[in-house]
Amino acid sequence: MSRALKRDPMEWTVVDALDDTIDVIFKANENIPDQSVPIPARTPEDEYEAQRDELRKREEALDFTHKFASTASAKEKEVNKILQAAKKNDCEEIFGKAPKCEGFNGQQHSRFPGDHFLSNKDLIDKCDVYKIAQKAPKGAHLHIHFNACLKPKVLLDIAKDMEHMYITSDLPLTDAKDYHNLKRAKIQFSIMANPETMGNLFEPSYSNRGAQNFKEFLHQYSEKLPGRTVDAMTWLQEKLVFSEKEAHNELQTVGGAWEEFNTRTQMMKGLFNYETAYRTYTRKCLEDFMADNIQYAEIRPNFMDTNQVWKDDGSSKIDNNGIMNMIIEEVQKFQETTKGFGGLKIIYCCPRSFSQEKVAYGLRECLEFKKKWPQWIAGFDLVGEESKPQPLKEFVPQFLEFQRNCKEAKVEIPFLFHCGETLETGSETDENLLDALLLKSKRIGHGFALARHPYIMERMKKEGVCLEVCPISNEVLGLTPRINGHAMYSLLASNVHCTVNSDNGTLFNSTLSHDFYQVMIGKSNMSLYGWKQLIEWSLQHSCLSKDEYASIHGQWAQKWDEFLDEVIDEFGPKLLNKAGLDASDTSTSH
Repeated sequence: MSRALKRDPMEWTVVDALDDTIDVIFKANENIPDQSVPIPARTPEDEYEAQRDELRKREEALDFTHKFASTASAKEKEVNKILQAAKKNDCEEIFGKAPKCEGFNGQQHSRFPGDHFLSNKDLIDKCDVYKIAQKAPKGAHLHIHFNACLKPKVLLDIAKDMEHMYITSDLPLTDAKDYHNLKRAKIQFSIMANPETMGNLFEPSYSNRGAQNFKEFLHQYSEKLPGRTVDAMTWLQEKLVFSEKEAHNELQTVGGAWEEFNTRTQMMKGLFNYETAYRTYTRKCLEDFMADNIQYAEIRPNFMDTNQVWKDDGSSKIDNNGIMNMIIEEVQKFQETTKGFGGLKIIYCCPRSFSQEKVAYGLRECLEFKKKWPQWIAGFDLVGEESKPQPLKEFVPQFLEFQRNCKEAKVEIPFLFHCGETLETGSETDENLLDALLLKSKRIGHGFALARHPYIMERMKKEGVCLEVCPISNEVLGLTPRINGHAMYSLLASNVHCTVNSDNGTLFNSTLSHDFYQVMIGKSNMSLYGWKQLIEWSLQHSCLSKDEYASIHGQWAQKWDEFLDEVIDEFGPKLLNKAGLDASDTSTSH
């Protein structure tokens, strides 16, 4: 007599629960096989194919796109067909016809969608999938650092006209080694009334970050660096953006990429923190949101004493209250003159490198701001390289006190913590996910590591925590070499709610449309319905009130319908005819 094996409790499985869920889905969709229909005799091969088909259907029933795929309108089915045709056409016509690139030992590699973003950027911008992504209304942009969301040229163009703008370097720019210092120099900017130490960056004796007037620097650049084919402004723009070799050098590490990242944010800081730049940048940022078809955003400015904004002449500083007023004033003026942008809220951010006392001060100020501007403050976050001090657990007393104070004040300020932005396992950095869960973080910034924590992942799903996924950022900063290896696809397969975000687009030469493009081509069967679900989640998990949500979601729904018509009119005839597809045939797969 055979004896059933007793299951070891450590050999756990959730397949029974998944099957129960699938059966409920099938029943709701009336997808249960009709038992009254006689089943013809089957060969072993037929039986295998039937089992395979059933297995595939059960997989698809749990796919994160199932809700919108099963309820898609005829127009959505047609646009999805166009999108799939665009993926195929881009692969053949754009990547397939591009010159091959040389690999190891002279190997010749064909170009392909989904290779390194920084190497593909020139081709991506020509692709129909990217052009369709640009047109798509994207709902809410929930993870964007306010000091790095526009092209570098924007701030440099403002800076060159400022009388009190100064430039400094850690190295002289003229050296005996073929201008090698131009690559290595760490450039910084600052508005100053009367610099304490002056210097000329082109003198071999230059040292101690002596300040040179920026207008003077630009005037001398070509004269002092003869033979340079790149002008000063182009050189500075290039220093603010990651290059492919820099991000994907065979010896590059996550730590090395972050070192370059931090150098760039230091360079950005002085270009951003004076009144004219801050106000102009805010307006242009709003214009950029509109151009990229974003209906609503939650931005992350840094609030700290070393990051306060100067008056244009460098004579005095504008404090954090003044910064809030500037943002609010510019948003209100923009909305008075521009239709179609739903609004913006502010996530109060402190560096995680701050002491407990400074974080406690930031939490108190965040609460004061929420009382003063209740409709503008979205939440609180700690920012900066996650593997550097401090982990979230170091601030637990301050966070718990903040939650008590919010409750007493009868206001809601959710935590929106960066965490899981790491390849480490079992470290303090990795354990930030535990603290984010216990501290009831409403959303998680990045969450790349969450798939390695099955219990925490299920708890976060149960408690409605959403991830702010940043695909291009994670690739450039070393968490995945290419988009198809990104953790979000495993997380989405586990039905973890995710949103698409650009993080620090300035430094990656990217926009939110580029991230949507990457999401689409990183998974072979990603569809329009995947985009739609990610967009819907972005609005559902935002910090909007019920009334705000209803208004902005209504705007988005109208734009979505207009987007479908536009794609059908502009791309349908070309792509469907070339693919030999009938536009009236709306059958599609997930």
